[in-house]
Amino acid sequence: MLIPKEKPYLSGLNSYYLHIDKCVEHLQGEIGSGGLYCKSADEELFVFFDEQEIVRALTQKKGQLAQVSPNLDPVLRSLDQKSYQVTVYYLDANSIFFWGQMPPFKRAQKVLSAKDISLPDLVFRLRQKKFTGFIDVTLKEYEEGAILFYRKGERAGGSYGWGKGGLSPSNDDYNRLLGLLQTNYAEYRIGHFKNIKHEAAPLQEIRPVENKSSGGNEIFSGLDTAISGFLGLFVFVAWKKLKGEPLVHLEQRFHDAIHEYPVLDPFKNYYEISDTGSFHFLDNAPREEIASAIVDITWQAVNALKLQKKFRAEIKTWTYKSVFEDMGLI
Repeated sequence: MLIPKEKPYLSGLNSYYLHIDKCVEHLQGEIGSGGLYCKSADEELFVFFDEQEIVRALTQKKGQLAQVSPNLDPVLRSLDQKSYQVTVYYLDANSIFFWGQMPPFKRAQKVLSAKDISLPDLVFRLRQKKFTGFIDVTLKEYEEGAILFYRKGERAGGSYGWGKGGLSPSNDDYNRLLGLLQTNYAEYRIGHFKNIKHEAAPLQEIRPVENKSSGGNEIFSGLDTAISGFLGLFVFVAWKKLKGEPLVHLEQRFHDAIHEYPVLDPFKNYYEISDTGSFHFLDNAPREEIASAIVDITWQAVNALKLQKKFRAEIKTWTYKSVFEDMGLI
């Protein structure tokens, strides 16, 4: 798949903690239009949306052609099988349908080096051939690259690492790229758009997961997962305000509250929280007491950030809501 070069609106999320359909609805209200990109070891998913609807959903297994759907069904089927890293891109009204309706493409096998040919010379040769496709520019010593799009030899716009929106027609952005190429080693990967349609994703019924009642030991057997999900909700809602480090912020609050909630003392070895927010109880942990402390402190953080409305909206449709309700935590 081809991914925008602009800095993501959100990154580092895990699909395990998200209801992707609800997440898209939330993003439609917050940023209007954009793309939600999901990646696992062997598959990529990309959902393009505007304020009103799903523009297109793509699924692509490693080594296979991408499949397209007008709805989320094939994406939800894939998400039901395993976890994906999730990244959100803002794509403005001028670019969302360009990205969302992008035709299939084939990348050239050969990677070109700036030592062998300059970008202006490459563009000149492609213009002579009425090239329709893209040039993916990677700057080896600079994080911000670019994708230049061409239609019949003319530049239609570009996606730039320092840009915003997904498809800038600006000559200033193009000239900035040329300036960076003067002092940075670069590689070019060319992709040709094909004059064919994407393969449609197969229709298949999605079977809803049966909700099991939680009680007694069943509550505690699923409590690790429920707490992981609860932390994931906070990460999602607070990501923008805390500049990509909501989990670090929350763990600092846990540490600061040890005098009030001794069960959170890390030296007691009652639990572990991974860098991705995955939570696990260790042996002999007072589970209910720890869960109560985590919920209290998380809500304190939510209130301090003035995110109560957004957080309550996420909890309303949260899969493991019943686990916390049965324990009287929410």
